[in-house]
Amino acid sequence: MAEETERTAGVLRVPGASPASVRSILPWGLVTGALVLGFCAGRSSGPADRLEVVRAASSLAEGAFAACTVPLDAGIEALFLLDFETGDLAGGVIGQANGKFTGLYKVNVLKDLGFKPGQAKNPKFLLVSGIANVGRVGPLQMASSVLFVTDSATGTTVAYGIPTTPAAAGAGSYAELVRLDVVSPRGGGKAR
Repeated sequence: MAEETERTAGVLRVPGASPASVRSILPWGLVTGALVLGFCAGRSSGPADRLEVVRAASSLAEGAFAACTVPLDAGIEALFLLDFETGDLAGGVIGQANGKFTGLYKVNVLKDLGFKPGQAKNPKFLLVSGIANVGRVGPLQMASSVLFVTDSATGTTVAYGIPTTPAAAGAGSYAELVRLDVVSPRGGGKAR
């Protein structure tokens, strides 16, 4: 019995091993056990191709411009740029066949945000994208993403739909983004 491992009052005693050496092995045993458990749990949850795909759009403002990426369709994103000085919001999609910007879009946001001609002095804007399945607006089929442009001074926000067929506008020309709605947090919601 002297050669066997004993358990006395909840303490594991290994003959010939000091309590310090048993304590130094314990963390490695716990780590190994956690890895084995994690591996087994991962294997039982199914293959990795069943994991949900996560997509993220990005936006950034610096100086006189804001930029935003927008998912339009499976594997297709558009890049939009908002020029603070002119109010022009323009964007495009990289063509899969030629790697060049195709599917060009454009709109001027100043009127939609309530600016009068010549009134915009150093305006600042926020530009973000979102998901909204609006379907058709008039004869145009919209992408499942929208663009939101906010006037930083007033909070007034305009939402734009993105037509799915910008090429219909013709080579070298722009398809107009479609104004969906305008809201203002100051003064009760709908701006106009």
